[in-house]
Amino acid sequence: MIADAIANLEKYSGSIPSLYLILDYLEKTDLSKLDVGKYPISGEKIYVLIQEYETKGEAEKKWESHRNFIDIQIVLSGEEFMGYAPLDALKVAEAYNPDKDVMFYETDARPRSAIVTRAGNFCAFFPRDAHKPGCSLGAPAKVRKAVIKARA
Repeated sequence: MIADAIANLEKYSGSIPSLYLILDYLEKTDLSKLDVGKYPISGEKIYVLIQEYETKGEAEKKWESHRNFIDIQIVLSGEEFMGYAPLDALKVAEAYNPDKDVMFYETDARPRSAIVTRAGNFCAFFPRDAHKPGCSLGAPAKVRKAVIKARA
């Protein structure tokens, strides 16, 4: 798991495959102008999902992980916290869905970390990382986010 300012994303080229393709796309694309939806960067190997939602209480959100993709979650506006936990700290709640590349886990994880993310920040979650995005920092708040999915 990586959490940092988007301005520092380039520093992680050794950890994130195809990062230079992603950086080139980000340099040429104003994510704030994109409508909610899915946009290819490199076919189905790298793409971005633009999302808008209202954060929810941590107990309402699910832990998840992905086997085939790295999630690079970039907060464009608003703020939330994202939970992080090692996979071995969780019990599977829903079996792996290969069509959606997702597995869900029971809601209580110990140990776990909470990462506060605001506009200009990103978190990268790898296949070995469980994460719980979209959690509110108190009251529900609107968030606009870009989630870049890059094949691991």
